[in-house]
Amino acid sequence: MKTSLTPLRALVAGAFLSLAACGGTAESGTTLKVADQLHALKSSLDVAGEGQPTDYKIEWANFIGGPPIIAAQTGGSIDVGWMAETPLIFAQAAGSRVKVVAVSQSAKAGGSAYALVVKPNSPIRTAADLKGKSVTFMKGTVLHYFIANLLEKQGLSLKDIKQVQATGFGTGLLDKDAADAIILTEPFLTELEQAGKIRIIANGADFTPGFNYLVASDAALADPAKAKAIGDLAARAARAQRWQREHVKKAAPALAKQYNVDIAIAEKIIERSPSKYTPIDNSIIAAHQAEADLFLKEGLIRKKLDASQIFDKRYDSIVAAQEAAK
Repeated sequence: MKTSLTPLRALVAGAFLSLAACGGTAESGTTLKVADQLHALKSSLDVAGEGQPTDYKIEWANFIGGPPIIAAQTGGSIDVGWMAETPLIFAQAAGSRVKVVAVSQSAKAGGSAYALVVKPNSPIRTAADLKGKSVTFMKGTVLHYFIANLLEKQGLSLKDIKQVQATGFGTGLLDKDAADAIILTEPFLTELEQAGKIRIIANGADFTPGFNYLVASDAALADPAKAKAIGDLAARAARAQRWQREHVKKAAPALAKQYNVDIAIAEKIIERSPSKYTPIDNSIIAAHQAEADLFLKEGLIRKKLDASQIFDKRYDSIVAAQEAAK
């Protein structure tokens, strides 16, 4: 009797074929140049025991924001980058030769590492109060989409606020009264909320898809040895993310050291927005398309994009196998 396969089981069953097609293990002597942000990806791999591949070498570089990572990939100095989804919209619009090869998303309903915040005594109580106010965010990143989508749902647009470019992830401009509100990320979000120094106006889960992407340059994907290494890196990232969800107390000390926060804060950061890697399915592509369409409506890109063209699904079965493994 034949047994039918569910889509997930089919992906897992195909993982061995995909590993073979992608080489399974990378060739010795291969160096993969990987761009990180705040050492987040490297830290998650290291604490889960996934940071030392034996068949290739990882050369790490640390960046702030996805756009400079994509610029480095376009220039040939970076093979793989870790970032949220928004920079890929501008990359595709610009014709940058990069592809999304793996996607992680929130494993918890309502989980998000982003929030729009104000000072506790601010007169801003709701998103509708932002009209005419100054809002700080890093342009070209997921924080840009967060504020654009939040405003649209209030019948407003980016033109209705004073946009202030952030140069880092902290609350500096808010502290100096140079902005009325700021879109904050971890670790600052949880740490400052626990300290009572901010008040949350909107949660990122309501206005962003919560994706993080592993992005590879077309040049790296065209190199057989690097393509093998990228597949292994995707598997390691997926296993590390799963390990972190399942071992919060063991993962927290490394995160606390990385962010220079108390272990209790690190635990709350993990619990606030646990993530998992998933195959690139139609729902992911549709969410990315909706984001691109909003930026087109706002006039921030000049032509309609076909979001499906920025994704490369060759590692889907490998990623699925890491979540399905016992």
